[in-house]
Amino acid sequence: MSIAPFRRASACAVAAWLGAFAGAPALAADPHHQHHAPAPAAAGSPVGEAVQVRLNDTALTDQFGRAVRLKTDVMADRIVVVDFVYTHCTTICPVASALLQQTQEQLGDSIERDVRLVTVTVDPVRDTPARLKAYGARFGSGPGWVWLTGSKPQIDEVTQAFGAWTPNFENHPPVVLVGDPKHGKWVRFYGFPSPRQLAAAARELVAARAKTGVAG
Repeated sequence: MSIAPFRRASACAVAAWLGAFAGAPALAADPHHQHHAPAPAAAGSPVGEAVQVRLNDTALTDQFGRAVRLKTDVMADRIVVVDFVYTHCTTICPVASALLQQTQEQLGDSIERDVRLVTVTVDPVRDTPARLKAYGARFGSGPGWVWLTGSKPQIDEVTQAFGAWTPNFENHPPVVLVGDPKHGKWVRFYGFPSPRQLAAAARELVAARAKTGVAG
């Protein structure tokens, strides 16, 4: 899939998001800023598209340095919200991470019980577990928010499966997926959906499981 049309469209979304943070303290200077950042306006938010995602149980490493398997350990039969960042990024990635931080707040008690947030680095050479852990702390990352790194081939395998791979990781598209890995139901958002959209998509998948009487 070509992401050229997306890049043109996303420029406005990025500008709008960065405008929402204008005048606020720098991210590095105030690690608590994201807790009070305004949610983006619903108008113009991207619409999710149903997609197929075929994942391998890729061996990765989480922010605590633990060896984990993507499907078996990280997703573990939960509904997941997945995004992609690199910690040296100073524009799009902090906005994407703030978005997930607000989604974490929106979902409340559902996090870890029903839903897990998953952030995958696209720069595994520099993004060590310790660096991901420190970066996540700036965004109030709590239990149920997993940050993943690994070897470049492992990360390439994951980003290709999710449709987030690019030859130059610095040009990776802002993309968020919400899915039920067990039942193969996925929605992909290009750009910057609102935290309310992401939380609603996750709750819908949780409710669909409950309706069929399948907890996991």
